[in-house]
Amino acid sequence: MADLRVENPQTTEAFVAALAEQMIKLPLGVSKDEPGVVFDADGEPVFVVDVNNERPDDQVQQIAMWIVLAVNTCGGFKLTTND
Repeated sequence: MADLRVENPQTTEAFVAALAEQMIKLPLGVSKDEPGVVFDADGEPVFVVDVNNERPDDQVQQIAMWIVLAVNTCGGFKLTTND
C-alpha cells in the first residue's frame, strides 16, 4: 500500500474549513445505538451508511467506522485506542 503524501500543508486546514462551511465539525463519530449513523463533533447527524438496510448491521457499522477514520485522518486527527 502506498503512503499518503500531502504536498500542500494547507490541505488539512482547507478540508476542515470546507466541512465547517457545510456546518460539519470534526471529529466525526459513529453511533453505538444506530448502526451506520455518522455524526459530527456537536452530535449532529451527517450521513447514514446503508440507508436501505441491505447489509448486516455489523458490516454497516464497520464501513461507517472506516469512513469516519478516513475523514478524521484527513482532518488532522490521529487514531487512538482505549488501551
